Amino acid sequence: MPPLVPNSWLLVSAGAMAADGRLQLALVLLVVSGAAILGDLLVYRSTRRFGGPVVRRLRRKRRRAVLLDWASVRVRRHGIPFIIGIRFLPTGRFVGAVAAGLVDVRLGRFLVASGVAEAVWAAYSTGVGLLGGIAAGGPFTGALLGLAISGVVATLAGGAQWLVARRRRRASAGCADAWARRAEPAA
Repeated sequence: MPPLVPNSWLLVSAGAMAADGRLQLALVLLVVSGAAILGDLLVYRSTRRFGGPVVRRLRRKRRRAVLLDWASVRVRRHGIPFIIGIRFLPTGRFVGAVAAGLVDVRLGRFLVASGVAEAVWAAYSTGVGLLGGIAAGGPFTGALLGLAISGVVATLAGGAQWLVARRRRRASAGCADAWARRAEPAA
């Protein structure tokens, strides 16, 4: 379903339906977390097994290569906390699993990180729908309210990331200008 309907929509809707009693919340959380962990494990094991071709394919584009290098360094340095945290960035789940496979994170440690990350992600996503369903009093309105809340949170997070990146670019440009002025011959 994810290519056709984004996961967040499905999970928020499931949470709203749980608020209305149409779905059992514990079962939704178990199925969603379990499926996500299996997906993470598939990426991790594929990278461990076929690392060379996977890395070559990812490195075809400079942006992906830089992202993979960045994630690999941080997985080595921070381990489980980084694997959990990167789950919440766009494409972070995939990049984190590939990086963990490349830097030889032990399977047990990876499964702990994936389990925590996916449980938190599933609880957040369905929880937004559940709260929306409770507040709105119905699954359809609750799902819409939950999606709106999730959209606002995503927009704020995206805006914060954009501002940080913009400040970094400006700071880098300022440093480059200062170095260029120093390198100019004195008149």
